[in-house]
Amino acid sequence: MTNMLDSSKTHLDFDRQDHLQVVDALRGYAILMVIAVHSIGHNEDLVWPAMRPLALGFYGVQLFFLASALTLLMSWSRSDDSFARRSGKFLIRRFFRIAPLYYLAVVFYWFAYSTPPADFSFKILLASLLFYNAWSPYLIPTVPGWTPVPGGWSIGVEFFFYFTFPFLALLVGTLRRAIVFFVVALAIMIAAFIGGGHLYPEITYEERANFLYFWPPNQLVIFSLGFLLYHCVTNKSVRQWIMASRITANGASIALCCVLFGLSFYGPRKSFDWSSFLPPTHLLISLFFLPWAIVLVIKPKGWAINTAIIGLGQVSFSAYILHFAVLAYVGTFLKHVWPLKTVGVLSIAYSAALLVAAIVITRYVSGLSYRHIEQPFIKMGKSFIRRIYPDVENNCDSHRRLVQSSGHTKDDDHVQQPRRTPANP
Repeated sequence: MTNMLDSSKTHLDFDRQDHLQVVDALRGYAILMVIAVHSIGHNEDLVWPAMRPLALGFYGVQLFFLASALTLLMSWSRSDDSFARRSGKFLIRRFFRIAPLYYLAVVFYWFAYSTPPADFSFKILLASLLFYNAWSPYLIPTVPGWTPVPGGWSIGVEFFFYFTFPFLALLVGTLRRAIVFFVVALAIMIAAFIGGGHLYPEITYEERANFLYFWPPNQLVIFSLGFLLYHCVTNKSVRQWIMASRITANGASIALCCVLFGLSFYGPRKSFDWSSFLPPTHLLISLFFLPWAIVLVIKPKGWAINTAIIGLGQVSFSAYILHFAVLAYVGTFLKHVWPLKTVGVLSIAYSAALLVAAIVITRYVSGLSYRHIEQPFIKMGKSFIRRIYPDVENNCDSHRRLVQSSGHTKDDDHVQQPRRTPANP
């Protein structure tokens, strides 16, 4: 009983408001990275020394995946429902959280990008709407074709994770199992790349390599790191070790920046380089994201976790969906009004102006989208859940009053038990 109470206390100590803000901060940094890398496409003359660190923003999506796994496990652990009920609620919540804005974005980008009617593909549309678009190079697509929503591949990967998450959350309940999950996911990534090399022989090597990078078997290992993140920050021994150390959120953030600068020279490796035994870049960077995130969650203090980045993280899904259009429009406008040249050293100034303007405008329009699109549909999802899974708490309260009125002074069957969390290994 004492162990169960200690485990519950550890969970409650972790799941505080400041830790929820850290998750938003992680999302905020992720969307900053994504906007940074996509800004490169609107400044073809940007000098290489400036382009190299911006290109690391390509791996902001992996930081999103880490934050997503952490958030979902936090939410999952708070529920005392049965597995079937919990899974049903989870999938409904995720659908209403993601799908409405994503579906509206399909319509928005059709007109925003002035897509020619000849480019329309019902197969690609259906794959995007049903979230299986990440399973084929013709549906992502990595071959020439219509992309309903820019960056939609990550939404397809995310939904694959949603569909498997309840089973993973059930099976991966300890830090030791999270390590095993990482090893298994790593093996799946390697096997998928080797086996995937024989798929779609009719497409080019580059098209196949891009597909094998984007598809879910290659990204599952990143979600496994999210499980490691959760079980590290809820593990009593890990928390005590971090709390006793001198490392701070600010120090960890500075260290990560130094590491990322060094990795900017590593190059974009999409898979293992067996000749030199070098890992893919997205895995390597995510392995450095992990300890940084652990420190931020356990010691959530300092300039690295600030109001601006938290606010951006809160609207990060809208920002992810909309920043492509913002960059396109801001880039077009800036080219007409920019008074200086955009080559050589001056290209850095142009890129900085583009990036700052895009971030500010994206933050504003994403706030509108979050309030007027995301939140209403999230509330609709909650209402839908209440209709499908009516709350039994009132029935329990009525039964408790009935039992107490019959003369019983103890009601152990209905006393709220401490919330169970996975035991530490």
